[in-house]
Amino acid sequence: MPELIKFNVKQHTQAPLRLAFEMDFHATPELLFKTISDHHSVINWVPLMKSVSMEHHHNNAHECGVGSVRHCSLRAMGGIDETILWWSPPYGYAFKVEAKSRIMMPTTNHVSVMQIDRLADGGSHLTWHHYYDWRGLFMRHITAIMFPKMMKTALNNIRKILHE
Repeated sequence: MPELIKFNVKQHTQAPLRLAFEMDFHATPELLFKTISDHHSVINWVPLMKSVSMEHHHNNAHECGVGSVRHCSLRAMGGIDETILWWSPPYGYAFKVEAKSRIMMPTTNHVSVMQIDRLADGGSHLTWHHYYDWRGLFMRHITAIMFPKMMKTALNNIRKILHE
């Protein structure tokens, strides 16, 4: 198993932690990582996600890693690009979120970190953090309500995919 290399979010953003969710799974870290890192199936667990395409910028053009970009289309919200900043199977990954429309996504300096820890019983503990600064006022209040609901739904959808 690869060695865990911790992600230092402060190397990528000075934004504060705005959202933090945690959930335990019966699945092994390897299976959980495989589930959350399958970029094309993210549409099955992230609400509003309509489609995803990948772009890889490193030696192997077919595998994800630091520098890969996930281009996401969201229902009623336009698109976002998620650039991989940290990739450490089966421990997790982190990505920078950049909105294609400033109106629909009122965040800046946005980094999301999905960290997986092995539980004593062989299961997994997933910690999902979002760090960002607010930008503008138009969608800020709606987003402050919508983001937490979307994350909770996403975690519950992962649980369903893993048949837990």
